[in-house]
Amino acid sequence: DRPRRAAAADRRAATARVRSEGARTPLLILAQATAPLTVREREIALLAAVGNASKDIATVLALSVRTVDNHLQHAYAKLGVTTRHELAQALGVVE
Repeated sequence: DRPRRAAAADRRAATARVRSEGARTPLLILAQATAPLTVREREIALLAAVGNASKDIATVLALSVRTVDNHLQHAYAKLGVTTRHELAQALGVVE
């Protein structure tokens, strides 16, 4: 019921797995804390992550700004982020 917390916990777990040099347990193998982004959410999130404004994304994709912002909010919730910078990090656009 709390996708942002679940996604943040998943990122922390992924970091811990990297630090643990390949530790594998059944729970680590099977755990999937977050819902995947839809194709449209990912498309819009990537455009936003590289610095495009919602208005520009809406123009390019022939959508309303409100629709773009709704997709971004869904992506933020699924990824457990609150800013475009965090979005870029979660999508691997910047380090």
